[in-house]
Amino acid sequence: MEIYRKKLETIADCLRKLSEIRKENSTLEKYRNSWKDRDAAERNLQKTAEAIIDFGKMLIAERKLRSPGNNREVFLILEENALFPSEYIALMDKMIGMRNLIVHGYNRIDDAIVYAILRKNLGDIKKVKSCLERLLPQGKG
Repeated sequence: MEIYRKKLETIADCLRKLSEIRKENSTLEKYRNSWKDRDAAERNLQKTAEAIIDFGKMLIAERKLRSPGNNREVFLILEENALFPSEYIALMDKMIGMRNLIVHGYNRIDDAIVYAILRKNLGDIKKVKSCLERLLPQGKG
């Protein structure tokens, strides 16, 4: 389905922007001094998490699996049905937590944490994206 591909394109676009922000900010101090890069990083992390969550929810609905009670449960349901690797559950939990903080607790965002994600975790997000690509419904891409 085209909607699945759109979600993957969103993730890829956000990862590209986040990589650019990482390149342009060689130190935490430089990152902290750039409100544009801080805002862009936070927004792109939020969009990435939401696209991944949406992809999971669509897959659950399409396969008529049990409904998740919250965003964190989406990946547990996919894991229970051998659609999502258990090794990424903790990562998704952190991504959803960061997304919630950006959306609801924006005045409490720690720049050092976001900067650390830029430095250390973009590869992990790419791995999740690759996992989702393998889940694309056949004949609907």
